[in-house]
Amino acid sequence: MATWRVREATPADADAVCTCMSEILAETGGQKGPGFGAPLWTWQYVSGTHPALVVVAEEGSRFLGYYHVPIVNLVVRGKPVLGAVVQDVATLAPYRGVGVFREMGACALEGMRRRGVGLIYTFPNHRSLPSFQRNHGYTVITKAPVRILPLDVGAVLRTRLGALGALGGAPATAAFGALSRRVGRLEAGEDLVRVTEPDAELEAIARELAGGVSAALDRTSRYLTWRFLEKPTGEYEILALRRGGRPRAYVVTRLAPLFGTTCAMLMDFGCARGEEAALLRLIAAHLQARRAQGAALAVTMGLHPFLPRLTLAGFVKVPERFNPRPFNLVAKILDPGLPTDILTPESWMITLADWDVM
Repeated sequence: MATWRVREATPADADAVCTCMSEILAETGGQKGPGFGAPLWTWQYVSGTHPALVVVAEEGSRFLGYYHVPIVNLVVRGKPVLGAVVQDVATLAPYRGVGVFREMGACALEGMRRRGVGLIYTFPNHRSLPSFQRNHGYTVITKAPVRILPLDVGAVLRTRLGALGALGGAPATAAFGALSRRVGRLEAGEDLVRVTEPDAELEAIARELAGGVSAALDRTSRYLTWRFLEKPTGEYEILALRRGGRPRAYVVTRLAPLFGTTCAMLMDFGCARGEEAALLRLIAAHLQARRAQGAALAVTMGLHPFLPRLTLAGFVKVPERFNPRPFNLVAKILDPGLPTDILTPESWMITLADWDVM
């Protein structure tokens, strides 16, 4: 008979949850480990658009695992839908394989239904993916493509990426250089500015690009401020291309150690309708600056009709056999009024910002 139980956490459990997370991150070497602590946890799970649903497993006074579910605002077919993202889920090593993870997932589903969540999405790794499918009926939508651009081919080839880092090779670097040079000839009235306070105009272009698909996070100015500028570790930069004094496109990047080198992570982006070329110019300019800061490789992941156009900037799609961490996008509909055909790859806008770790 199990001596542990699962339940929803309360605010009083915050310190114990952070302690359990620190123990598991240290054991697994998770990317979230460096810089993790109470300020980061509070930002992510207390200060967001809605307070997150957190489920814990406990035995006596000890936490054995945790299951975090931020509650988010989605837009589905042009209408607001309360959504949820499952992330930061784990159990202590001695309690894996005995049903703790399954029971935390079931408790979380009950909590989401009580809160009126209509649609859930997540990116489980290969270990937890079977539980999402078998135990809780999630649908695998697709593996979200990963795209890379060598900014310094020589530096990348000296890393553990080897041939993978040279996928783009000289053609990719040449395309990047050519596009970067064209950025120097901006259209009349265009300039590039760093965004420190996302406003209604930036929100409008973020929503406009997302409006081209059926399901996406509602990228309001408040969401952009919280997600990128209020994070305690402060690693993000938002750059906007303006014309006539108004933003036409934006991009969010950060530097991160990945694949044994310094990477410029393309986290999020947006542009007004018909301004995809301006967005490409902006991305190239921003990555040129990141290269000067020591980035050897640009990396992004996601789903949106714009993303294949990144080939014009030199990006290449990583073959799945080379991808060290597949991004399995899975989802589950809780609101029976939502159409089931949103569970298809072409229905979604997903960027690296919609994934937890980066």
